[in-house]
This record gives sequence, C-alpha cells and structure tokens, in this order.
Amino acid sequence: MATPILVTGDDFSLPVNLTIDDAAFNMSAATAVATRVVSADRTQTLTAEVEQSSGTTGAAWATALVVVVFAAADTAGIADFGMAYLEIQVTLGGAKST
Repeated sequence: MATPILVTGDDFSLPVNLTIDDAAFNMSAATAVATRVVSADRTQTLTAEVEQSSGTTGAAWATALVVVVFAAADTAGIADFGMAYLEIQVTLGGAKST
C-alpha cells in the first residue's frame, strides 16, 4: 500500500481495514470510532478527534472496514509536518482499543 498523503486544508478520506491478531472482526456493534492524526513520535496531536460513521459510503463495519473522513476544517490546522500517524480508537463492548 502506498503511503497516503494528507494535504493541509483538504478533505481527506481513507478506507482502513482493522484487524485483531491479523484477522478482520465484526465491529458493527461499536459504540464509537474516533480518529485523529498524531506526530510520528506520538508526542503531538495534529487534529482534533473526529468520530467516524458506519454510514460513510464504502464502510463495512461488519468486516472492520472503516472509511476515515476528515473535513478540510479538520486538517486546516496542520502545519507542514512530515510523517504522521492516523490513530483509530474503537469502543466495542465497553472496551476501548487503539
């Protein structure tokens, strides 16, 4: 997979297949999926946390496919930063997993 490029101030959409022990799982009962962009060393949060939706076109939470979406307003505050990570936290059955 090529490294996705997030351009400051642009809308961003990325399908992500989540796994547990290298296997897809059913996360359709998830009560929350929160995402944010953090610095490569994880010391800085580059975006606010954004809740994702199972209703996003292309998403299939029954097979752990999340389509992560950030609006232009969410990415506007990111300065030219270089490498960063997409952090995804799923709340399923009352437990949070990142």
